[in-house]
Amino acid sequence: MWRIFVPLQYLRIDHPEKWKFDWGIPLVFAIFFASPLLSSEFRAEGAAGLNIVEKISSFLGVLTGFYIAALAAVATFGKAEMDDPMPGEPGVRLEHRVNTEIYMEKLSRRRFLSFLFGYMALVTLALYVLGYVYMVLDKYALSDTSFHTPVFVTFWIVYSFSLANVLANTLLGLFYLTDRIHRPNRTVQSNDGSQDPM
Repeated sequence: MWRIFVPLQYLRIDHPEKWKFDWGIPLVFAIFFASPLLSSEFRAEGAAGLNIVEKISSFLGVLTGFYIAALAAVATFGKAEMDDPMPGEPGVRLEHRVNTEIYMEKLSRRRFLSFLFGYMALVTLALYVLGYVYMVLDKYALSDTSFHTPVFVTFWIVYSFSLANVLANTLLGLFYLTDRIHRPNRTVQSNDGSQDPM
């Protein structure tokens, strides 16, 4: 049963820069996406039925296919450096527990990108289902109830952050697919002295 949640191990990958894509940038995007909640008009219209969720769900269905295709491309990409451990210290690592022993796997770029696109495919699929469930509840269970607006507000905050996480990690994935995997597998030093993230 737990095997279907393996893509979520992406969140357990350890790297000094990774929190920016998991929490930092998504939080900034989420504040922007959730800001309409400050309007009582938006809260009232949202509680009365917001068709934007239906439109986003349709787009998420397309995105899921894209991530699965990207995952297949990464898995079959022939460049030998894709299987070398990612450069830098401490590197990009994933903790494993075998019985009572714990060890840190230093991920190759292929493994990292497989986790990334697998995670994105799972999240967009979950958001698609969540949006569908909310629309059904909104129509048949929540209408004409006193807690309709609070449920909508809670849903929109969670939905906004999840969408923001998808957006931030999509940008990271596009960076890899368009540029990083085609460069030599070495740590790149930028002008300000920082290392190329992951």
